[in-house]
Amino acid sequence: ALKEFLDTAEADVRSLTALYSEVGRSADSLAQYFGEDPARCPFEQVTSILVIFVNVFNKAREENAKQAEAEKKKLEKEASKEKANSSSRKDC
Repeated sequence: ALKEFLDTAEADVRSLTALYSEVGRSADSLAQYFGEDPARCPFEQVTSILVIFVNVFNKAREENAKQAEAEKKKLEKEASKEKANSSSRKDC
């Protein structure tokens, strides 16, 4: 039973090692893409900066959507107010 576990575990470890290496190469490529030196910009820093960017981007997108919705409501309110004013002038 231990031999079977060892065979499976070794295969899993090899797979994880390969994935870890691939992630490291991808992080280095990402650092280079953004003009950073991969030797001076460790994997943790790359991922941390990326997470911060994604969070700030999503927050800005939400704020823009709220602002667009508020502007739309404001324009609808002005349009209905203007329509009401033109109707009241016709009644006079």
